[in-house]
Amino acid sequence: MGKNRFMEVFDVLFIMILCFTTLLTTMLMRGKVLVGSGSGGGMTYTFSAGTFLLTFLSLGTYLAIVIPQSNRELGEIVEGLYEAEKAEPGAGTSLEPAPAGNPR
Repeated sequence: MGKNRFMEVFDVLFIMILCFTTLLTTMLMRGKVLVGSGSGGGMTYTFSAGTFLLTFLSLGTYLAIVIPQSNRELGEIVEGLYEAEKAEPGAGTSLEPAPAGNPR
């Protein structure tokens, strides 16, 4: 269970960091690529450590709330599905053929 949880967190954080890096790289580019040909002015962006930290903590808090809740709800769904199958008598879960009866 611990390794599965680690992989979930790793997958989510990897995609988030990849998206953040892509967006930040694009924002920090200057010149004709973003502004258009001929302007030459470029765009300037500043990096605020406080805002970055606040965003990072907010994301961490969000993940800490959403991941356990999602796992709990998924468990309830799976449990509900399998309990419904167990409750149905004669659902034909056996793969063995029924014994042959007397043809009379």
